[in-house]
Amino acid sequence: MFVALKGTSAVSVTAGILLLTRARSFGLPLEVEIVGDPTDVAVVQGPALVYSAVLASCGVGREHAAGALVIVPGPPGEPIAVSLSEDGTGPWFLIDRTGKGAHPATQAFVRLNRASDPALRELGKQLRRALAAVGATAEPAILDLVFGSPEPPIVRAAAGLRAGRSMTQGKVEPLTRFLDVLHGGRPDTLPSPCTRADLIEARGNGAVQQILDRFNPRARDEIETWLERMFAVMDTTEEFDPLVLGLAEVVSHLAGLPAQGILMPLDAQVDAIAVGLASALGATSPPIDANKGLVDLFQYLGGRFTTSARYPVVLPGEPVPEGRLARWQWLCRATRQAADAADSLWKRVVDPPQ
Repeated sequence: MFVALKGTSAVSVTAGILLLTRARSFGLPLEVEIVGDPTDVAVVQGPALVYSAVLASCGVGREHAAGALVIVPGPPGEPIAVSLSEDGTGPWFLIDRTGKGAHPATQAFVRLNRASDPALRELGKQLRRALAAVGATAEPAILDLVFGSPEPPIVRAAAGLRAGRSMTQGKVEPLTRFLDVLHGGRPDTLPSPCTRADLIEARGNGAVQQILDRFNPRARDEIETWLERMFAVMDTTEEFDPLVLGLAEVVSHLAGLPAQGILMPLDAQVDAIAVGLASALGATSPPIDANKGLVDLFQYLGGRFTTSARYPVVLPGEPVPEGRLARWQWLCRATRQAADAADSLWKRVVDPPQ
């Protein structure tokens, strides 16, 4: 049996890998050729963290006993490209692993804790203590996950808690233990993303106070004191605005939870990435090209590249974009498309039309 595919895009290479792997599992003789030059593949470099069954099954960044979690190492100074969407076909964002932060809110948190003013450092210390109390370790990478992810605020908060508690392995009180019983309706949440004007309006119309009133007296007093001091800082500088606005947005959504309840369970891919973040932070190496890894596996399985073939199958693909995040999303979309195409091609191989 023989299949010829045209083009060296990730779609063709991945489809070839899946066909050869399936043929081996069934003990069927199958030859797959790709019309094109293997050196023409687009470079897609790590570090990266994504939940993709297709990439994992093709050996790209597969972690032992981690299912479909994919961790591609890369230079220690490079931020990790991350997607919380299944198969990595959705938006991507960056998580820094040098301690500086990739998101402006995380960078503001780092500046607050390293400020020359003792009063500002004390505010940073109070915030670190509050984060530790709920299990969200004050690690810039976790804050990048909370602030930088395109997911809804409540999902970002749950992912940050899951990542922090996974790193520390410590026992902490459930977040909802800090909430008081609802009196009346739930407080209104702040817009996402929250702007300075949104927060000023919420302070003026009482929305901020309604959010604070959801917390039990001990927690409310500490949050209110910290927030009032930060508001005073915001009156003199906008340097820490991203941090205050990001926290206010997330806290406003947490304040809508029922007392003594639980946070929503995370989807499988979000949970896997939150738990795997610690491993990804330590996965350093010289630059690794994930797309080149697909080509190497295709050739290892016996696939060949050729300059011509009769009646090759043309698999559609998207143009290669610029930028590391865009290329990772492109690669994941291509491999997902290849998995669907391989299913159709397999049926044609084992049961060709008469």
